[in-house]
Amino acid sequence: MKKQKTTSQKKKTGAYCRNKGHRYETKIAQELRNLGFTDVVTSRSESKNMDDKKVDLVDRSGKLPCYIQLKNTVNTPQYHAIKKECPLKDKPFIVIWNCLLYTSQSPRDVE
Repeated sequence: MKKQKTTSQKKKTGAYCRNKGHRYETKIAQELRNLGFTDVVTSRSESKNMDDKKVDLVDRSGKLPCYIQLKNTVNTPQYHAIKKECPLKDKPFIVIWNCLLYTSQSPRDVE
């Protein structure tokens, strides 16, 4: 007998995906800070304006040579569609994709 998904399960899934994305943004921001870009923060914490422009990481000092959009998903990101939504053209726009693979049991990150 098949179980039907309820509305509460969909909300949990959405919240889970959003939190997974937040954790990935924070992880990459920390890695960039460890590499010497000490003023890199997530756009969620710094600027809603930049977040709306599809930029996930902001370098408050301006030393980072590109705009970064992060994706933590199984599906291939639609690079050109995402880039088109970013009106900033003074630096290169890149997408960093953490591809997730599913095993027969559960998802795991590719390292």
